[in-house]
Amino acid sequence: PNWAEVVSWGAPQARISMRAEGEGRVLEIGLDVSSAGRRTYRVNGTVRRKVSQVAGVLPSVLFTPDDLRIVKDSAERRRDALDLLGDQLSPAYSAIRAEYERTLRQRNALLKEETLPAESMAAWTDRLVDLGSSLALHRMRLFERLAPAMSGVYSTLSGGERLHVHYRSSFAGEMVSAEEDKQAVAELLRRKLEEKAAEERARRVTVAGPHRDDITFEIEGREARAYGSQGQQRSIALAWKLAEVHVTEEVTGGEPVLLLDDVMSELDESRRQALAAFVGERVQTIITTTNLGYFDDELVRNALVVKLG
Repeated sequence: PNWAEVVSWGAPQARISMRAEGEGRVLEIGLDVSSAGRRTYRVNGTVRRKVSQVAGVLPSVLFTPDDLRIVKDSAERRRDALDLLGDQLSPAYSAIRAEYERTLRQRNALLKEETLPAESMAAWTDRLVDLGSSLALHRMRLFERLAPAMSGVYSTLSGGERLHVHYRSSFAGEMVSAEEDKQAVAELLRRKLEEKAAEERARRVTVAGPHRDDITFEIEGREARAYGSQGQQRSIALAWKLAEVHVTEEVTGGEPVLLLDDVMSELDESRRQALAAFVGERVQTIITTTNLGYFDDELVRNALVVKLG
């Protein structure tokens, strides 16, 4: 978002804070946003300047109407969804991804120069290959947890349909797995960059690496992006988010907070029931909705309902 826009007109800043208790600890987390859009975070009174220093302090899974388009949207959207989960679960994942993106920007800047400085290019390519192979393996370890959980949830939602989820590497096809040796993955990436050198000079951008990878879905052997119905595609999105809850529990040993931002209005009755059942049984959930009728009476009775306006 444009952070300056969350501040009321004429106000010097916006502030939001929360207090969470459980599992023997207390967390007080705050965010201040200045009228210029500058953000400052606080965790138990300690100032944190970067969102990476706050991510994962209170693991959460956010589901918004925009997420329902994850199958149809760009590959970047799917990569970002996986990476945001990784950032919460592992500081190392977050650090490697941030450094890879900085290196990629620098290498792309060199490719845009009229005269390519060979020595600098070689150095930044070495750095890209090192970080890119590390990021690819971190992604695959996470993906290999998420994909089977997604398939299981989707089968339940769809009444038994089989979902297969694939990670498509831009430099290694489907050869990359979490069991691969880093040196072998680095060699695959280096070889692809050498192969694409002329194309990179023509397009003035890095054309291979984890930033060009994709995640695809097949339902009963048919590509879901091209052939899946809207209902099937939305079931995949729902399965992804519920699988994130499962993976977060598995990795951290604790339950994340599930945030549902007005998604019920975008789901049909059967998917609303499936999500409501999950909410009622599994994790603490914060929901925004304009219609309490989407939830059964027992769930509403057991919830704290805050009415605004």
